[in-house]
Amino acid sequence: MKSRFSSALLASAAAFVLVSACSTPTDTVASAAEPVATAAQAPVLQAEIPKGQLPTGVRPAAYRLDLVTDPYADTFTGYEEIDLNLDKPHSRIWLHALGPDVSAIKAVLPDGMEIAATFTPNETPDGVARVDFDAPLPAGEATLIAEYEAPYNHHLAGLYKVEQGGLPYLVTQFEDIDARRMFLSFDEPRFKTPYTLTVTAPAAMEVAANGAETEAEDLGDGMVRHHFATTRPIQSYLVALMVGPYDKVIGEPIPATDLRPEAVPLRGFAPAGKGEKLAAALDITDEMVEWQESYFDYPYPYGKLDLIAAADFAYGAMENAGAIVYRESALLIDDRTSLARRLAIYSTHAHELGHQWFGNLVTPAWWNDIWLNEAFATWISTKTMAAIEPDGDWTLGPILSSLEAMPTDSLLSTRQVRNPILTTGDIGDAFDSITYRKGGSVLNMFETYLGEETFRDGIRLHMRRFEDGVATTEDFMQSLADGSGQPDVASSFTSFISQPGIPFLDVDVTCSAATGGELTVTQSRYAPLGSRIDTEAQTWEIPFAARVHDASGDHVVRQILSDKTTTIALDACPDWVMPNAGGAGYWRFGTDADNAAALQANYASLSPAEQMMLLDSIGAGFDAGKLTAADLVASLETSAGGSAAAMYSSIDMIAPLKAMLDEDGKAQLANWIETTYGPVWTYLSERPATALSTSEHLLAPALWNLLLEDGNRADDRAEIAGRAKAYLGIGQDADPAALPAEDLYAAVAAGVENGDRDFYQGAIDFVRNSENQTERATILSAIAGEGTPEIVTDLFKLSLGDDISGNELYSIYNYSIANPKAQSTIWPMVKDNFENILAKIPVIRKPQTAKAAGAFCTADGVADAKSFFESKAGMIPGYERSLAQGVERGENCSALRANAAEQVQVIFAED
Repeated sequence: MKSRFSSALLASAAAFVLVSACSTPTDTVASAAEPVATAAQAPVLQAEIPKGQLPTGVRPAAYRLDLVTDPYADTFTGYEEIDLNLDKPHSRIWLHALGPDVSAIKAVLPDGMEIAATFTPNETPDGVARVDFDAPLPAGEATLIAEYEAPYNHHLAGLYKVEQGGLPYLVTQFEDIDARRMFLSFDEPRFKTPYTLTVTAPAAMEVAANGAETEAEDLGDGMVRHHFATTRPIQSYLVALMVGPYDKVIGEPIPATDLRPEAVPLRGFAPAGKGEKLAAALDITDEMVEWQESYFDYPYPYGKLDLIAAADFAYGAMENAGAIVYRESALLIDDRTSLARRLAIYSTHAHELGHQWFGNLVTPAWWNDIWLNEAFATWISTKTMAAIEPDGDWTLGPILSSLEAMPTDSLLSTRQVRNPILTTGDIGDAFDSITYRKGGSVLNMFETYLGEETFRDGIRLHMRRFEDGVATTEDFMQSLADGSGQPDVASSFTSFISQPGIPFLDVDVTCSAATGGELTVTQSRYAPLGSRIDTEAQTWEIPFAARVHDASGDHVVRQILSDKTTTIALDACPDWVMPNAGGAGYWRFGTDADNAAALQANYASLSPAEQMMLLDSIGAGFDAGKLTAADLVASLETSAGGSAAAMYSSIDMIAPLKAMLDEDGKAQLANWIETTYGPVWTYLSERPATALSTSEHLLAPALWNLLLEDGNRADDRAEIAGRAKAYLGIGQDADPAALPAEDLYAAVAAGVENGDRDFYQGAIDFVRNSENQTERATILSAIAGEGTPEIVTDLFKLSLGDDISGNELYSIYNYSIANPKAQSTIWPMVKDNFENILAKIPVIRKPQTAKAAGAFCTADGVADAKSFFESKAGMIPGYERSLAQGVERGENCSALRANAAEQVQVIFAED
């Protein structure tokens, strides 16, 4: 293929000559005593295959990619030029390629000299490749030129292909290390360069990339060559491309501001027929961008903004610079979108936009710092939404992040937030709740400690210091310290991100007439029953904040706790002390009996966030054997008179109690659920919808589902199953108005729980004809998680065929193994069909299959799962942490049942 960039190469060579001509004699002439250094320098020959980072000494300076694509084909072709900087002569370089079949490769020097090369692919399973040159490349500049052909990936990685409605679509997903599937690359975050893309595609197809399209060249053969503007420096994993019969919706440009004099063009793309569902996300984008620009004091960096709903996508979304890709269910909104899903979409959208600054403009030097990208975006997403929708209860987002991270962080096998990355498998481990949720919670805790404005000043300083560059955690902490004027923050921050686990604070409240009040706080590491964690081996520098109520009212006591035990004097004897003021602290706590009783008695005086953290600490105390089942049940009863948000977060605590009961005990549990939660549901259902807060709107369907599944609601279950038949069109015309979206899971569960084959078949027929990803996922998950063994067996067999996507199969796999009715039937089938499962699910999910060990709650079940996954180690590289965490969850579950089952059975024994 003839170079399409020859003019750029000639310009580069001319510039080289011009610089040489303008050099002074001391630049170009060596003395007789000092020979030219490069003449005496032996070329570097890096013989050892790199197993982690690529060797230093060779850096990409720019990429130019010219691709010919057709979604109806199986492969695409590429012509690529990479400008290189070499610090020494090299006879061999290492880079990444996993899929490209290279037909020609060479290097071109600035003076036009060509040096032939040999390409050796697949030196490692993760795509390290070797380029050997016929003559050494000299130190300085060179351009590597390659021509290749590559297949489209079918597992949602690299430049991948999916079909929907009989139409093929192409889209990219490169994070973490899948850019190498589309082009030869130095596929590491430390390499940040401009990219110029030219993409040829069928004339009827929409094409989008990171840069704005500058020219569309009709080739006269049904193909169009699209030229895109060169990007600002970005990493390989942020490169984006989309080709296919997408609907395109032109949004209103994001208006110019004092900070940004030019409007930002805004577009949305969705699979054919779904473009109208982009409206809500497009409409809110300007508010999000403008608020984030103001927060960072830095204009949106990438010139234009495309929002792309992929026909299928392994993640929720990906923050590619200027061209964000979303799973359909994370972007598209219509009148069937539930409130919970709509809020999740806005949160995801704000998250990805936040990345355009923190993650794209400033990016990590290596994967051990990817936590900061994701933690920051998680934190700023709720902060953004709280600013533009203040009535949405968004300020509780960081509290929810803590609660979502803590179950994983309770394990011995958890990792620290900033975790060493030594192997490819370690990279995949970095994308979990510890990175996103714990990291975001820690940022919220330190913003609370430093103060909102001073924390923001540190962030702004960080953006200016490292724009278009890379930065480490140390760089970030220095920016925070300098911007806030509080240099002591670094060591406290480090104590939370550089060691695993959750601080557990034992808070003892005492009072005497002579000395007044006093808090004695002793820290350890939290550990549940059955854990092998050494609880005394760690300490943190904790930005402790306690809410103290005494005769003068409320006030907050703050102090950094760096010692094992700290005593804090109080001005007066307190009535009660909440050991996590505002709920912002990332810790769990226990307290003395008198203070614990006072907190329960004054529960309504606590903020929703404080109620949520109190309930979590009580639940954690039960899991650790520090509190009894009676303590837990009493706290749940108290929560029914508190905030909607706290009650919502506590509902999941009921399932472990139910699992410890026989049928008679479950009947008594049903009575308790009706007594405790039934009146709350009645109150919420009878109030006008306009009178409910966001948290109450979310709580109402959660309570209804609890009452349907575990209460005394046989008639209601039959009624909602009937409405599900109407919705799905089973024996009648389908009626979309028969069910609200919030009730779809519960309704399908009611329809399949007793083995109704006609209902099941009707639901599957509905799924086959539906292209709504959220709807399909909800129905399939309900069948897998609630169906009888016979129905789940049939669904599992079906999921291995063409009617179910790889993403959907992965959900069915997890829900069916966790289904207590079907587990013993499905697990042997999973083992027999494991290779087929792996062949279909997304690449990123393969090592995560080992988490299923956590669905077993007996020693024998856990041991069997562990043995099985270890026997498949060669098929699921990088599985080790997933398996360790799954095994530990199963063992802890078994230990808790052994300790608490009798207590629970006594509480729910028949009178």
